[in-house]
Amino acid sequence: MATTTASLDPSLAPDGRHIVHAFTPDWVDAWQGLSPSDYEAEKERVADEICARLESVFPGLRGAIEFREPMSSSGVAPLSHLVGTPRTHRRYLNRADGTYGPIPSRRPLGMLSMPFNTTDIDGLYCVGDSTFPGQGVNAVVFSGFGCAHRVAVDLGMEKGWPVVDAAYKGLLSLVRDRS
Repeated sequence: MATTTASLDPSLAPDGRHIVHAFTPDWVDAWQGLSPSDYEAEKERVADEICARLESVFPGLRGAIEFREPMSSSGVAPLSHLVGTPRTHRRYLNRADGTYGPIPSRRPLGMLSMPFNTTDIDGLYCVGDSTFPGQGVNAVVFSGFGCAHRVAVDLGMEKGWPVVDAAYKGLLSLVRDRS
């Protein structure tokens, strides 16, 4: 998943610039037992892979990076410094096994198996990093926006599509039951 926050709020970046935040889920097991140098090398490899994927959507992205945080004495930090791993989340966010978002009991069946705003209990809604679309400020804001919309539809304050909503809720229940 990738977001460009300055697209929604241009004041977050200088004129003509953007901030790109990209992430992909991973498991802490993949990051355990690595030496410090192997850990940094793996972060660099994953960052390169993510940037290569983003390059297909944002041509010229890598060549256009003007600022990276934290800055080194050379003015640009290694890309690996920008990569948060499950170990990072465990250390700085105090999340069990480095989880960042929902804690699945096993590998989920795609994003549909993440909890959405609705539940099987009428009138009970969920919002936050443990619901779709997951972790991060942007994702949590989107979760809150989606939940507010769902509540407004359920209260009749906004137009909904009852047939589509019922089918979608049934599909989500089916997927959740299997995950």
